[in-house]
Amino acid sequence: MSSTLTTTQLLGLARSPSPPPGFVAVPETRWPFAAGCRWRRSSGADRMAIKAFFVGIAVLALLFLNGCSARATPVMEETGVLELPYTVQSLAWHPDGRLLAVGYFMRDVVEVWDAHTNKPVFAVPSKRWAGNRSGQDVLFSPDGKHLIVQDYQDIKHGELKVPESIDEAAEIAARNDKDRYVLARVWDVVKRREVAQIKGPGTRRIGVTPRAMCVLANGSTLAVLRATGVAVYGLPSGALESELDLAHPFNDRPEVGRSYETMSCNPIRDEVSLGALQFFRDAEKFGLTNWTGATAIVVADLERKAVRKVLFSPTPLNGVAYSADGSKLVSFGMSPIRVWDANKDFAALGEIENPPEWLWLNQRGMKVDMLRPPPNIPRGNAGKLVPVAGTDLMFGLSGDLYLWSLTERRAIVHLPAFPDVMRIAAHQASDTFAVVDDRLIHIYKLNRSALSALRK
Repeated sequence: MSSTLTTTQLLGLARSPSPPPGFVAVPETRWPFAAGCRWRRSSGADRMAIKAFFVGIAVLALLFLNGCSARATPVMEETGVLELPYTVQSLAWHPDGRLLAVGYFMRDVVEVWDAHTNKPVFAVPSKRWAGNRSGQDVLFSPDGKHLIVQDYQDIKHGELKVPESIDEAAEIAARNDKDRYVLARVWDVVKRREVAQIKGPGTRRIGVTPRAMCVLANGSTLAVLRATGVAVYGLPSGALESELDLAHPFNDRPEVGRSYETMSCNPIRDEVSLGALQFFRDAEKFGLTNWTGATAIVVADLERKAVRKVLFSPTPLNGVAYSADGSKLVSFGMSPIRVWDANKDFAALGEIENPPEWLWLNQRGMKVDMLRPPPNIPRGNAGKLVPVAGTDLMFGLSGDLYLWSLTERRAIVHLPAFPDVMRIAAHQASDTFAVVDDRLIHIYKLNRSALSALRK
């Protein structure tokens, strides 16, 4: 669907055509003088205003005749809205930029949609264990031939059965039962059939279901995050290739254990960065303050099967992400965003303050420049960041949507968004971004020429 409006539509003189199936009509913006007008005898001031108005119209006409646009091209522009039947919890682009895999909140199914025709293409089952209300993780293989879908199935008992204590003998036996649970399924996208299963043990220590999945830089292996470690599987075979236990990552504090919630794969080498759960009482052992949300980020070299680096964040995190070229690692959550040099032993490069807290401003009826806010305003929570191909930029949300420059250490573009943003997926090759708002997926396009003009 084209995002370019005609001059007639911009002036509110014609009604926009009905949207195609699957799209939601965006209310058109009308000029203030177009509604509720009544004619009356004009005063001298009115006549001057009317004259100025028509002079302005003439100037605009000259601009159009000379090839100038009256509207500057935005850096990020919404090009469509895909409406789905249920609340979206996870999504992933196919490498061709046409198909979108979608996992739903509280639904045991994953659907693949055609983003060009706005219609479902096929669906696959994806079972959640009883305590999981967060939906399924989904991703496509880099060659686009396979869809990997998170699952849960105890193939021996058909129900969740985990040892009650780490210390009991059953826990050790459970760790060695590596085919006990189906953690994910690999589907052939063309034939639309299951071709392999990702299996693993279920224990009190490592948990049952995966917490995150990503394809490594080699394109042929899948990293699966469990509660306390990472397992690597071949694609598309699903064969287990290696495991790395990260339950005790601190050399100077081996008694302190960690479990993890988030993971990001480096796009240029077989390396992952994991966001750990908060320290609470253990924070002071690392020079941080207890009960403040402080946490650790563990960087693991999966080729060497070793911890490469441990970083610390004194504020709560929502996740970690690599820049498009893998040279920088970014942690995000409560302000500030932190940036590390992934090529130089993760030396700290600086911090980026999150934009102002949108709800705080809204409650007070305040309007500020979100890119250059006044000091001493509460900062928002960065919920998700994804890299922009070929740049130092990250695209993501903090109440609204922003483009962050890792080099300039600031947000450079602000897009007013919507309150229920949950997920963002980037199709790097086409500069297209899918942003989830409940059961709507807003499609955004990056305009490179406008970006270049902005950064000159």
